[in-house]
Amino acid sequence: MKKQLNVFVTMAAVAALSLGCAVTSFANTGWIEVQNKWYYYDAEGNSIRNQWVEDNGNLFWVKDNGEMAKLTWINWDNSWFWVNSQGAMITDSWVPLVKDWYYVGQDGRMLANTWFEKDGATYYMTESGAVAKGWKEIDGKWYYFDLTNGDMKRGTTIGNYRVNSEGVYVQ
Repeated sequence: MKKQLNVFVTMAAVAALSLGCAVTSFANTGWIEVQNKWYYYDAEGNSIRNQWVEDNGNLFWVKDNGEMAKLTWINWDNSWFWVNSQGAMITDSWVPLVKDWYYVGQDGRMLANTWFEKDGATYYMTESGAVAKGWKEIDGKWYYFDLTNGDMKRGTTIGNYRVNSEGVYVQ
């Protein structure tokens, strides 16, 4: 009787372990689409939340509910990052939103409170990160930035006001 009980317990343990392995092998891993929303699961089948996921050379932000973020700013590590309509972080690129333009650098961080040069044009990225437009006082000097694309004007007259070759208003 003891021998039969030991055989039964051993077989039950093997069955339980086998079932556990089978369930683990069915765990979701990678990207899973649910009702047109994407979620990411790690190798153990755990839902990833509030972090970047690297996939095929791109970084994707997964929100606190586990859903991939799309077409939005991500505030992470004291910086702002933009993710496109596929959910990937964009880098070294303009981000046109409504009537404002923003720029993210090679590391994906939005530029703010800084001068920026691109393709021969000079821009000033404001505190909000939007490109400056119109007249802007910076460090006690006045500059004029194009109302459409934000590039700083140099060596020209705007209305009755003159800016020199460095873009500074002169009387």
